[in-house]
Amino acid sequence: MECKAITLDECLNIRHAVLWPEQSRDFVRVPGDHLAQHYGVEFEAEIVCCLSVFDAGQGSRQIRKFATIKACQRKGFGSFLMKSVLNKLQEHDVQHVFLDARVSGEAFYRRFNFISDGAPFLKNGIQYVRMHLAPQS
Repeated sequence: MECKAITLDECLNIRHAVLWPEQSRDFVRVPGDHLAQHYGVEFEAEIVCCLSVFDAGQGSRQIRKFATIKACQRKGFGSFLMKSVLNKLQEHDVQHVFLDARVSGEAFYRRFNFISDGAPFLKNGIQYVRMHLAPQS
């Protein structure tokens, strides 16, 4: 298992298959994708998990579009990727990390010290909640 920088196209393939398979591939593109850093986990020469990190200004980064192909879910790939990316962000002295989690995935992010920040909201018919990484003491 290896965490590495990947291309936007590699990330879009996984996003589309996992997050919005019923939509067009272009639906999973978001503004700023061409400027974001895309990371993935490679397993047996295949990218099986990805997420994107967007510069939100003033030392902040937003994690978006985190997805793991169905056959590899609940096998530790997502946890490995999240831990690896959070370590990279810490090494680069990022001051604030946040994300919009699907409410169904909120418990996953809590394991990495993310806390909810406000009430759930709807986006494209799915409930999300804003979460931020709690400061380390």
